[in-house]
Amino acid sequence: MGGTNRVAQDAGLSRGARVYELVREWIAVGQLRPGERLSEEDLARRTGVSRTPVREALKRLEAEGFVQVIPYRGVVVAEPSADEVADLCVVRDVLEELAARLAAQSVSEVELIALEQVQAEFEAAAASGDVQKMVEGNIAFHEAIWRASRNRVLVQQLRQLRDRIFAHLSAAYVVPERREESCREHREILSALRARDPERAAEAVRLHFRRAEAARLRMLQSNSPAIREHPA
Repeated sequence: MGGTNRVAQDAGLSRGARVYELVREWIAVGQLRPGERLSEEDLARRTGVSRTPVREALKRLEAEGFVQVIPYRGVVVAEPSADEVADLCVVRDVLEELAARLAAQSVSEVELIALEQVQAEFEAAAASGDVQKMVEGNIAFHEAIWRASRNRVLVQQLRQLRDRIFAHLSAAYVVPERREESCREHREILSALRARDPERAAEAVRLHFRRAEAARLRMLQSNSPAIREHPA
């Protein structure tokens, strides 16, 4: 889990802010798992800073709900309740559909070509069963759509929601059938964007997230060990 050089090189942010960004990213992609204990000393070593900016970052992450302080355990990655995940998904779905509508109206040819390349890499990861690469590719795919919406506030809100729940929703990638479904759904979203069809793009995104949530719930109901073994 890299980080040292990224903290040192980014002069545009304070060290505490950069550590915050890195830890939040690690939580989002499942490199830090719900319930995992976070050590100031370990994070300082990983990011190449002193414990003071790490402490600053953890306080901010706690305030935003990404981590929590548990008596006798210390700081751990927060695990949203089922109700909280459901509530966050409702809001996320509305904003994702809006982003798709806007992107269909404003996406450039250059952005479409880049998005197709991201999708090709996502499908290669799916074919090889590389779940972590799929997680990273899925983030890149959806972020590209957000940016194409040309709405910075929307992008900011979607990032906040994504980072709270993505590790939970992406758990279903351990199931081969879901990997194949996700590839097909991404292709449909891409097709709608290339057709410049806002309503079709929004509908494709809506179905994509509905199916992802259904797959996650099936795994939970079956008490699948996959979530425990590979939550991302």
